[in-house]
Amino acid sequence: MTLHCKRRQSYLADLRDASFKLSSRFAFFLMAIGLLVVVGCNAEVEQAANGNASDPAFSITPADAMKDPKLRSAAADSSAAQAAAEAAEAAAAQLTPKSPAGELTIGDPNPGLRLAKFVKGEEVTAPLKDDVTVVEFWATWCGPCRAGMPHISELQSEYGDKVRFIGVTNEDEAVVTKFLGSAGPGGKTWDEVIDYRLALDDGGWTNNAYMRAANQNGIPCAFIVGREGVVEWIGHPAGIDQPLKQIVNGNWDRQAAVAEFKQQAMLDKYAQKLSGMLRSGNFDAALTLLDEMEQSSGGKSMPLLSNRLMILMMADRAEEASSVRSELIEAAWDDATVLNGVAWETATAENPTDLNLALKAAKRASEISEGKDAAILDTLARCHYELGQLDEAIDVQQKAVDLASNMQDVAEALKRYQDEKAAAESN
Repeated sequence: MTLHCKRRQSYLADLRDASFKLSSRFAFFLMAIGLLVVVGCNAEVEQAANGNASDPAFSITPADAMKDPKLRSAAADSSAAQAAAEAAEAAAAQLTPKSPAGELTIGDPNPGLRLAKFVKGEEVTAPLKDDVTVVEFWATWCGPCRAGMPHISELQSEYGDKVRFIGVTNEDEAVVTKFLGSAGPGGKTWDEVIDYRLALDDGGWTNNAYMRAANQNGIPCAFIVGREGVVEWIGHPAGIDQPLKQIVNGNWDRQAAVAEFKQQAMLDKYAQKLSGMLRSGNFDAALTLLDEMEQSSGGKSMPLLSNRLMILMMADRAEEASSVRSELIEAAWDDATVLNGVAWETATAENPTDLNLALKAAKRASEISEGKDAAILDTLARCHYELGQLDEAIDVQQKAVDLASNMQDVAEALKRYQDEKAAAESN
């Protein structure tokens, strides 16, 4: 369920193996706020993290969570290409120039760029300051990286000169050139699909300065550098929309982002311990551990609230889960992805409760996305449906189908609602 190329044991993976069922859309929302513990596509890092255990490549994407067949196809990984790329990177690592020493976190000055060549778009030579810059790390063989490229291109088109997107890979120019000429989604080449800058790293310098310094082991991974030259956000590109919007508009809460990033690092640190508690069904101990993490890290945040909600759902503590769900919605009031995930999880539960709360979250998510996101409209329609508001469900679901006619499950939901209405009227 992770959108990085590979994953190591996480407690969410353990839950899946133990047959705990979370909806794919809720899993996507958990990923988007940084709940999953993941490592990237670097084989050496993967082996170090897992005692040299191999782990199959994943190619689940945000579009997979929304059942988009085009991007699902685009996300298919090539294990042979990955192995070759990793071997080349391992050889190149012996000659890698040292990047700035020390750690990198949100609130730190950006380390700059050291790139061998821009293979697409205008070269960026000025310091990363005065403009908003997104430095995103990717590879041609990384399926989730490729799956996210159309969305990053959309963001580049939306923001224009306000934001510079730079995709950085540590691969050879010939590999990237061949990739750009190959078939991408929508019958286009990748060169036609990608509408932002692509650059080659200089012997791994930029990867070390950002990824390694920030302890980020999985790609794709993006860093937003604000106008002051400070790193404002670090995370998976699937969750970049809301922070980027706030950074560009000048209303970004950096201190809150710093606190949340630290809490996520703490979650990563305690993931194995939490995993053992959940696998053994010791939910009280898991919740106590979250209490301790909240106290030591300065309070609640979306990652911690999301963990708490997941644990309470697993423990069938409906009343407590309802309270946390309400807190999470309030905390995520301006984050359409999180609101959509909570609403979908609530509306599609086996015995749904809090449906009015789910409807509230879905309506707010639709408001944020200006009614232009088919997946969010699909969630909103489902909330209406579960509340017995069939006419409203059909109306909203039709809008979702109009926006994304290729999403089969969205069209099937519309037909189901329409069939139920026809059957009710015939009786």
